[in-house]
Amino acid sequence: MEPAFVLHRWPFQDSSLIVELLSREQGRFRVVAKGARRPKSQWRAILQPFTPLLITSQGRHELQTLRQAELYGTSLTLKGEALYSGFYLNELLQRLTSPYQPVEELFDDYHNALRALAAKQPIEPVLREFEWRLLCHLGHGFDWFADSNGEPIDADRHYRFIAEQGFLPVAQLQPQTFSGVTLQRLGAFELTDAQLLNSMKQIMRQALAPFIGDKPLRSRQLFSQLKRKE
Repeated sequence: MEPAFVLHRWPFQDSSLIVELLSREQGRFRVVAKGARRPKSQWRAILQPFTPLLITSQGRHELQTLRQAELYGTSLTLKGEALYSGFYLNELLQRLTSPYQPVEELFDDYHNALRALAAKQPIEPVLREFEWRLLCHLGHGFDWFADSNGEPIDADRHYRFIAEQGFLPVAQLQPQTFSGVTLQRLGAFELTDAQLLNSMKQIMRQALAPFIGDKPLRSRQLFSQLKRKE
């Protein structure tokens, strides 16, 4: 059996589910959980997002069949902003990873991010760190300490971020540019104040945009609705 988490699930036929999983050994893939919607099914309660599982599946095609599933530890309880943040992590994995693309470190980073959210750690640093680690695991990371020409980031200069290229030096301070000292601190993952967090959020959004595509993230829309109700 292998560790796994549910990323998403859909009703299938009269009593079954199609479940999208993230596992340590197989990456992201889908299974049919036969009979999982029946009231007496042992899978009904555990095939939920943010619940650590051990699973066994079978099949050689795009859609496998779930054979075994059981709890692996305790469920991670996410509420409010942490819950919507968990859905955001799931959606990023669905958008950015390819089926059957196992990255063991990514699975562990995802689990650690969920644990941090469940422990009520500050949400923004948790999300920014996961975004950065996800990009690196998928080969889309960039250098925080050198510009797109290969020159070291100068604390006294300003830079514009270009997705899939990195940081481009500019002659003077402009909108959507960042000081060299800010980039040096972000590269050391110093997210100690609102200004640094905001800069990191801007850069990560630009870095993720080419891989997310044009379709808006549903989790961001839900999160915005939650904030408007507060």
